Amino acid sequence: MKLPFSSSLPPRYQGMTLLELLIVIAIIGVLMAIMIPGVEKAKLMAEYAKNTAYLRDISLATLTWAADNGNKIPSPEYPGGMAPPPGVTEDDFFPEHYNLTGTGLWLDGVVFGQVYLRENKHGQVTGYDYNEDSEHLKGTIFENTISVRRDPTEQDWHKHSYAMNKNLQYDRIYDQVSSDDPYLTEKSLPNLVFSPKAMLYIDCIESNVISSEDMNLLEETSEKRYKGGKLIAAFLDGHAERLTVKQIPDQSPDTDRESSRFWRGVDPE
Repeated sequence: MKLPFSSSLPPRYQGMTLLELLIVIAIIGVLMAIMIPGVEKAKLMAEYAKNTAYLRDISLATLTWAADNGNKIPSPEYPGGMAPPPGVTEDDFFPEHYNLTGTGLWLDGVVFGQVYLRENKHGQVTGYDYNEDSEHLKGTIFENTISVRRDPTEQDWHKHSYAMNKNLQYDRIYDQVSSDDPYLTEKSLPNLVFSPKAMLYIDCIESNVISSEDMNLLEETSEKRYKGGKLIAAFLDGHAERLTVKQIPDQSPDTDRESSRFWRGVDPE
């Protein structure tokens, strides 16, 4: 005798057929195909935002260094192509910097030092490990994580970082001291009257110092680091933003006003 309300389903309702299972798997596959690119894009956009914020922090650290050094931003390199006046030593002539790797780059010896390094009472550098292979940049705000993702085989972390704009109008001290390159000197902020438009740092995979003549390097960086997408740039007023290569002035900064304000921070002479 059957109990009341007992269920006796036909066999075809006791489980999924192979066809039904395949249909469910196909639907799940389609949903994953739709969702995964969206998730990856969201992760990439978050990484863009993080690296943009880090480059802004680097520019602010540079401005902090400037506040401690006569309102001048650092030279792209030290000793900077300049010869101290007769009777003056390099230590007395150039601003304080760390000769970390022998390159004298702003990236290692100046702004990196501003953010991460300290000296103890004996003048020894403490607070961070560094080496000539640039591994000291790993995991710091100077590391572009998208660059590392795109080219994980590259072991030179300088190529996973940024470049300083060499073209910014140099300090007037160059007029009084001989130099192999006038742009390898400090730059006085009062000279740079168009700071919201004057680029300080920008993405670059080959060099940590860049000039208006290096547009090919920016194009290469856009392709290799961002698959043709926007580069990250920081400006002298402390903000950072993403730019397409086409948005970067490529005319001569000596004659074109927009290019001069972007690269030199002043109008053409």
